[in-house]
Amino acid sequence: MKSNTTKVMSKIPLMCLILFSIVWWYFFNHDLWLNDYGAAKSDWLLLIDIAITLPIICFLCIKPRKLALLKSLSYFALFVFIGSLIIPKQYQVLWPYLTELRFILLVGFVFIELSVIGCVIFAIKQAIIEKDDPDMAIEKPIKKIVGDGVLASLLKFETRVWSFVFCSRFIKPSAYRGGQHFSYHLKDDNQSNALGFILMICFEIPLMHLVIHFVWSAFAANVITVVTCLSLVFFVAEYLAMSRRPISMDNKYLYIRYGVFNCLSIPISDITMVKLSSGYIRRGQNIKRYNFSGNPNICISYQLSNCDIETVYLGIDNPNSLVNALAINHRHHS
Repeated sequence: MKSNTTKVMSKIPLMCLILFSIVWWYFFNHDLWLNDYGAAKSDWLLLIDIAITLPIICFLCIKPRKLALLKSLSYFALFVFIGSLIIPKQYQVLWPYLTELRFILLVGFVFIELSVIGCVIFAIKQAIIEKDDPDMAIEKPIKKIVGDGVLASLLKFETRVWSFVFCSRFIKPSAYRGGQHFSYHLKDDNQSNALGFILMICFEIPLMHLVIHFVWSAFAANVITVVTCLSLVFFVAEYLAMSRRPISMDNKYLYIRYGVFNCLSIPISDITMVKLSSGYIRRGQNIKRYNFSGNPNICISYQLSNCDIETVYLGIDNPNSLVNALAINHRHHS
C-alpha cells in the first residue's frame, strides 16, 4: 500500500507541470480579468510557478531529496522551454535570458548526471572485484538513489550495459547468486553470431555515414551515426554478457539471466512443469522467451500470485542438466 502511495505521489509534480502549462497558456493567450483583460501579461508571473511552486511540490512528493532536486532542475529546464512556446513574443521580456540559462542548466545537469553515473560505475566495479553478485552490485546504488520502479528497472538495464562494456573482465559466472550455473552462449553459435553482427556494424558505420552525408545531409549523417554507435555499445555488452552472466539456481529460486536484460527470479516451489522443448514458439500473453537464435529447448511453467500460469521458454547449452537439476530440487520442496 505504501509503495502504491509513493508511486502516485511521485507523479504529482509531472501532473502539476502539465496543469500549469495549460493554465498559463490560457492566461497569456486570452484576455481575462486575471490579466486585467490583456494589460498585465508579464512573463515574470510564470517564473513564480517555475522557481517556487513546482520545486516545493517536488520536495513534498518525491523522496529522496537528491532525486527531488534533480527533478526540480529538469522540470525547470522543461518549463522554460514550454514558456517560450506558450508566451507570445511581445510579452517575453525575461524569457530570452531564461532560455540562455536553460542551456547552462542543461550542461550542469548533464555534468551532475555523468558524475553520478561515474560514481555508480566505480562502486559497481569495486563490488565486482570483491566478488559480490554483479546484479546486486548494480541494484543497490540505483535503488538507493531512485527507489524501485520502472525508472529503476531502466537504469539497472542501462548500467548493466555499461558495466559489461567497461568491467567485463572482472565479472565471473561463479560470482552470481546460485549454487548451479547454466550457460547459453554456445547454443546455435550464439556468441559467434553476435560477434559477426558486431563486426558487420563496425564495417557499415563509416560507409553509411559517407553515403548519408552526401546523399541527404551532414546533420542526418551525424545523428544516424551516433544512434548506430549507441546500438553498437548494446550489442558489445550483450556479446560480453553471454558467456559471463549465467542462468543459475539455488535451493529456493531459479534466476533467469539472458544477456544484459533484467533478471527473472522464479521460486522453485511455484514451478508446475519442466520439460524439454523443440520447434518454434509463438509470442503469447503469458509466454516469455529467452533465446537468441534457433528454437528454445526448455519449457518451464510456474504459478503466479494471482493463480495464473506463466510459461517461460529457454535456450541453453545443456538443457538436460537444468531439467534434471530442477526435478531433483523440486522433489526436495514437495
